[in-house]
Amino acid sequence: MKSILQVKIEPHQFRSRDTIAGDAALDFVNTVTGRDQSPRDWLDSYARLLEWAAFVHLLPKSALRALVKKAQKEPAAAGIALARAKVLREALFGLVTRIISRRAPPKSALALLREHWVTGIKAHELRFRDGGVLLGLRGDALNCDRITSVVAYGMVQQVLPLPMDRLRICHGTNCSWVFIDSSKAGRRRWCDMAVCGNTAKSRRFLARSRQRRRARR
Repeated sequence: MKSILQVKIEPHQFRSRDTIAGDAALDFVNTVTGRDQSPRDWLDSYARLLEWAAFVHLLPKSALRALVKKAQKEPAAAGIALARAKVLREALFGLVTRIISRRAPPKSALALLREHWVTGIKAHELRFRDGGVLLGLRGDALNCDRITSVVAYGMVQQVLPLPMDRLRICHGTNCSWVFIDSSKAGRRRWCDMAVCGNTAKSRRFLARSRQRRRARR
């Protein structure tokens, strides 16, 4: 994979087809696309990170509004938080791809994930409502790292407990998105059959056609 230093940063309008991973934490990893050939980073600003969080419903609307105001008042803090989010994103990509290839992830990636996960735990609280205890996000003490900590919390609590043989990386060209294979047969190869799957089929068809033409000659 190419270094994150070689990634082209570009603006992006998030759409439903950008959230195919099966969990917001993996969708966050996929905010870099084309890692295998020409990687593009869609998080060109902290404001874009907030747009992504709103699109995937990562945080309550009230929290997102508060973060918008905080980022406007503290642009330097927002910039640092964006950089920290991207460092975690690359650590998560390395973690997931190592798991997919049945290799131990780097200890540094696990340590970084733990750091943000612990912060994510502290961002939650238990409430008693309607006769039961509910887990929810705290509305106080918001800081610009809240998105990163909630992503880390979701990765540890929701993604890593899944059967590891259900984690996948797209076989498409110029993609490398990661996702959870929730298909019954467990044989999903593409992030989206309508995009990478059809592209791969077209490539195979053209390759076979060229082979047949050469054989006839």
